[in-house]
Amino acid sequence: MTTRRRRPIRARGVVAAIVALACVAVAFVATRDDAGPPPPASAHDDAGRRSNDPEASPPPRDTTGNRADVPIEHVVFLIKENRTFDNYFGRYPGADGADSGLTSTGERVPLRVAADVLTHDLGHEFEDGVVAVNGGRMDQFDLVMDGDSLDGYTSFTRSGIPNYWAYADEFVLGDRTFSPMYGPTFPAHLYTVAAQAGRVTSNKLNVGRFSMEKNGRPGSYCTDPDERVTRFRDLTANEADDVMAAERRVDMERVESYYEQAHPCFDFRVLPDELNDAGISWRYYATSGDWRNVMHAIRHIRFSRYWDTHVTSPEDALDDVLNERLRAVSWVVPPVGFNDHPGAGTSVCMSENWAVEYVNAIMESKYWPTTAIFIAWDDFGGFYDHVPPPQYDVMGLGPRVPLLVISPWAKRGYVDHTTYELSSVVRFIEDVFGLDPLTERDERASNMFNAFDFDRPAKPEQRKLVLPLRDCEGLPRDTTAGYENPERAFAAAQD
Repeated sequence: MTTRRRRPIRARGVVAAIVALACVAVAFVATRDDAGPPPPASAHDDAGRRSNDPEASPPPRDTTGNRADVPIEHVVFLIKENRTFDNYFGRYPGADGADSGLTSTGERVPLRVAADVLTHDLGHEFEDGVVAVNGGRMDQFDLVMDGDSLDGYTSFTRSGIPNYWAYADEFVLGDRTFSPMYGPTFPAHLYTVAAQAGRVTSNKLNVGRFSMEKNGRPGSYCTDPDERVTRFRDLTANEADDVMAAERRVDMERVESYYEQAHPCFDFRVLPDELNDAGISWRYYATSGDWRNVMHAIRHIRFSRYWDTHVTSPEDALDDVLNERLRAVSWVVPPVGFNDHPGAGTSVCMSENWAVEYVNAIMESKYWPTTAIFIAWDDFGGFYDHVPPPQYDVMGLGPRVPLLVISPWAKRGYVDHTTYELSSVVRFIEDVFGLDPLTERDERASNMFNAFDFDRPAKPEQRKLVLPLRDCEGLPRDTTAGYENPERAFAAAQD
């Protein structure tokens, strides 16, 4: 079905792209999988009936900022891993941060200065998120997996992540951006392309027989029939209300009574479908076989001509900028070891450098004057945050995550207090390119125009902030050795 499109907000680029590609038929070539997919989700399906409580609902659809002269022609969505706002920016001047946090015993503990390398992971599954939030009391982060170490009660200073803070100084820092759900990684990443997670609440429950290798290629999700995830079964409105009430009182037995298992291979529409229908170019950069590469789980993308052409390695992201092949919309999922994920010896310094090198390339390219870059983190990763998330539906929202908005059109040195979630970036893309919403989440989300100033005279060359890469000295020996083969060394930091 062809998507009905709203009148495009931006005036340049879209019409030309549509004319140029009008003769190209968009067809999805689906091949047989060893196990059939679950029934396709509806366009607005995300377990997803909201509570009847109006205070628990997303705000009314944001229609502010719709205009015909938005100069954005390229959007880059760079998605990193497992950090809260307080962990990265809790000490940032002018932001809603914290220097201490409550534990389950009622004790208030200071947030220690975070280390560059955290050798172990922290619990950030769906249950961990529900437990940590504790009905909005935000006082049980010590009860997540390995939370009793109190390593989740930490926050960085400027010296720990100087370039992320430099972006906040010059551009926009969002201090009220929430993870779209309580956790974990895989379903949170689905929101970045679909504004829903297909009701999924878990990472893979198992690694199937094809996950390691099949015909010389990694297998995952649609290409591994043995894999399973948990998800909410299709809920009635009353059942959804019951789940949300159980989440508020942290009754996980009741919540999980509504679970079912499913093969993670789905056919709900994703934003690339909308872009294809409109003739707008896109690329999704993520490691093949990686837990975070959610295009593996979208059947009509995985088994189509778009695989390996539009879904490609994160190493190609920098090359495409340098060789002037940047698409109109790009999702960039950094490889393991460079994604800020705690555990297994991953260095935040090395991860920050990976992002800075990519952003530097865009700033020094012809694309900078018409580009908006969003750097966001997918879920809370087990780290403390003090701001209670709104409860939109049975999925969340989850705790706050950092957000940086980098563009020559971004407000200067601005802390944005608007309520966002990862679906808000989807909404921004839809409004810039004149696309209809995919689900209720992006339909209700703020379009993020508050982070921009499109009335300022355009002088993009004066807004560049090309930063030096850091010398990541003093890393633990195992971490240093790990970067010689990061996919092997940091495999444990994938979920």
